[in-house]
Amino acid sequence: MNTTTTPPKKEFTGDKKNLVHFLVPYEQKFLDAAVPHVPAYIGTTHLTLMTILWSGIIIMAGYLAQANVHWLWLLNTCIVLQYMTDMLDGAVGRARNTGLVKWGFYMDHFLDYVFLSSIIVGYSFMLPQSYLFLSLLCLAFCVGFMVHVFLDFSVTNNFKISCNYFGVSELRLVLIVFNVGLIVLGKGLLIQVFPFFVGGAFLALCVLVYRSQKVYNHLDAIYQATQAKDTQKKRCL
Repeated sequence: MNTTTTPPKKEFTGDKKNLVHFLVPYEQKFLDAAVPHVPAYIGTTHLTLMTILWSGIIIMAGYLAQANVHWLWLLNTCIVLQYMTDMLDGAVGRARNTGLVKWGFYMDHFLDYVFLSSIIVGYSFMLPQSYLFLSLLCLAFCVGFMVHVFLDFSVTNNFKISCNYFGVSELRLVLIVFNVGLIVLGKGLLIQVFPFFVGGAFLALCVLVYRSQKVYNHLDAIYQATQAKDTQKKRCL
């Protein structure tokens, strides 16, 4: 007789983001106003895949900004448009009950990686050749934050995309303001600031990993203690 049992399925919660950041109330107002006006022929898949277009234009804008820094206005426009389509894709899917939860989770966040990479590539065009290694480090550290988010989700089943009320939305806003600064003050600002940004990203990632592993170690200790108690109870029966 086969006594093997299938473990109970864990509910997929990737579509239930833990949204705790400053811009959440304003984002919700935007969605409440915008979702009813999205044309029926534009679906959640179209909105998600638009990130590919925005990423391509960002790389082009960064390349053109080598000669004329005012192309950063186009880069900023793409950041805003990606922000809007990124918010709308999930909201439209939920409103229309498309059922593309797992597809949306996978494609949305893979394209977040593409979008992040496009911004770093765009900036790299405006940096001296000697900054190539720093650009690679910047990409590695920034991707490290994304890796942390998904590993944390796999451990806790709680999809957290913000830290201390600062999330991806606020990061987009910082990038837009920084690009305006580059337009006003010149590309030299990027050359001066970039090494400090890379160093800060590395330190922030180290702190995040250190704190997180302590939490997971504590969770393991609780689990081990619970298992020991259960074993002791079984022995007493």
